[in-house]
Amino acid sequence: MKRTDEKRAYRPVRCSRELDETLGRLAAQRHTSKSEVLRDLVDRGLVSIGAKADDDYLNELVRRAVKETMQPQVERLAAISAKAAHISSAAFFMSVFEAMEGSSPAEQRRIEEAAGSARELGIQYLKLKDRDIDAFIQNGVKTMMEEDSNE
Repeated sequence: MKRTDEKRAYRPVRCSRELDETLGRLAAQRHTSKSEVLRDLVDRGLVSIGAKADDDYLNELVRRAVKETMQPQVERLAAISAKAAHISSAAFFMSVFEAMEGSSPAEQRRIEEAAGSARELGIQYLKLKDRDIDAFIQNGVKTMMEEDSNE
């Protein structure tokens, strides 16, 4: 192990026994020396007050702060999205019900088949990631129309 003491300044530090015990616990947890723990804590303190630059540490602090700030909004948007999905589903089934009212049995079967195909397409889309919804719907409608014309 190469010693680099010639590059370091020697600064003896007096501290309370409580602080020394805390340094000892941290050193044991990190499997390092009390001096190394103290150097690390001083470095972090200097970075946190802006007296020393450490982009990685500052970036991590900013990332954590942004995440903590944004988390409630993300959860709120997720709840709104879930409610919108429920409302959309209810509207879909109400549309199917309305379309079937007064329809002949043959038309009702066609409506049920189309609704079933639309439901299957919706489930398929939910299983996919990063897919263009417009293109997916166009392909799905095209497939449904082809199946309908083949019957």
